[in-house]
Amino acid sequence: MRTAQAAARSAYAPSDRQQSVRCHSSGLPLKRAVRFAVDVFFHFDSRATRGIALWSETEHVWMGSETYLHWAIWDADIDIPWVVATATGAPEDAQKLRDAVRTELISYWRHRTASSPRRGFPQWLPLP
Repeated sequence: MRTAQAAARSAYAPSDRQQSVRCHSSGLPLKRAVRFAVDVFFHFDSRATRGIALWSETEHVWMGSETYLHWAIWDADIDIPWVVATATGAPEDAQKLRDAVRTELISYWRHRTASSPRRGFPQWLPLP
């Protein structure tokens, strides 16, 4: 029986980057796999001097938590739940996997917004 995620995934082919991250994160504990994937897809290197936003070096944008979570989970070019589905401890059920990944994404976000160096430039407004 196919999972809902596998059925949704069949509508498009994963990118080379997604396949590479999936291969490298296969067998890692879920927490490490999610953090590895976030580092590859977003490469957050600093936090805003005002407000709560992180600079994504990969996407070249200041990003708020809503955009980060939406892109990480639902963007077809990122799709971290699919990327980390082969990690150790990853639930087989698609909804449980998304929930577990979301929990790790939130934990990662809190850590980065508290510990990343501050940066004021560029002065663009962050995505929500």
